[in-house]
Amino acid sequence: MSDPDGLIWMIQQEYGWYIAAYLFFSGLAGGAYLTGTAANLLGQRSDGTASGQSMHIITQWGLIFTVVGIAAGMFFLLFFHLGAPFRALLFPILFVNFGSWLVIGTWLIVLFTLIVTLQVLWTLWGSEPVGKSAFPRKITEYVERRSGIPIDTLLTRLANWIKPNRAGQLATTAIGSILAIATIAYTGLKLGYVSSTVPLWDGTLLPLLFVASALSIGIAATMGATVLFDGLQETKVTSFSVADDTIILAEAVVLALLLVTLASGGPGAEVAFSLLTEEYGIMFWGGVVTIGLVLPLILSVVLILVEKNADIQANCRLEKFLRGAYTVKFTFVVLGGAALRYLIIAAAYNAPLAT
Repeated sequence: MSDPDGLIWMIQQEYGWYIAAYLFFSGLAGGAYLTGTAANLLGQRSDGTASGQSMHIITQWGLIFTVVGIAAGMFFLLFFHLGAPFRALLFPILFVNFGSWLVIGTWLIVLFTLIVTLQVLWTLWGSEPVGKSAFPRKITEYVERRSGIPIDTLLTRLANWIKPNRAGQLATTAIGSILAIATIAYTGLKLGYVSSTVPLWDGTLLPLLFVASALSIGIAATMGATVLFDGLQETKVTSFSVADDTIILAEAVVLALLLVTLASGGPGAEVAFSLLTEEYGIMFWGGVVTIGLVLPLILSVVLILVEKNADIQANCRLEKFLRGAYTVKFTFVVLGGAALRYLIIAAAYNAPLAT
């Protein structure tokens, strides 16, 4: 791509679609973990009640999406980007240059994975399975019954052995939350580090955008699965949905600031703005803005009004409608987050070369 000033604009070649997938799943993992953590803290206040059980279900879904996000993100990074997945086994020896963002990110993810693994064990196998989100535990129970291999018994014993007291669990959760936020922010900081050569990857606004988007899709995925498979009762879905709406508004503000910065910047920023809003305009305005931001907010307003003026428990059809509407809303949020990360990679141009 060239302009009248004789400058050649080249799309960045270092990162492909698989990095967009890695960014999405890493954000999902961090956001889902923090959503599950919030539910866990709320559940401890009402332990033993129906509300406490519902919060435990949400916690389980949050951890499941965290595991899925970490596993999928590492798959796309190691197999597609690095092309040497087995070298990751030697990371304690090879990854020692802590001035490198790649090394920092690898250690963050490894430590985060260790914390999540411990919590999955004691949450799913260290307590009674509750709700559809306990399906990993039910799978191991089924395998043990059918094959006679004591996999569920061994995991239960291990979980009870490593499960700390409540203070220890809170300390572990605090460390996990810090690592989750760091993992989310890292993806934006890594790209922002080269913002001088790729104007779209603004070093200040991109990390904020990624944090807001990750928190939003984490809530959406976790609560969407909860509502779809376990229902609405005692899930505080309205509260989580409103929290998501607040984050969506913050995300919209950061995105607007990024657009203003690009539109009023130098030639490189202007090209990035044009590419993002025109060449990729359908995906940006239709996918990121409309599906990811505007429609979820509209649906949320409708849902709040319906819940405020109707008795949901007395009307099965209305409850089914609300479950479907919440599922659609949260799905839109997740799709918008995926589209955002794809565009951040696809619409990135390097600084120009003079002809």
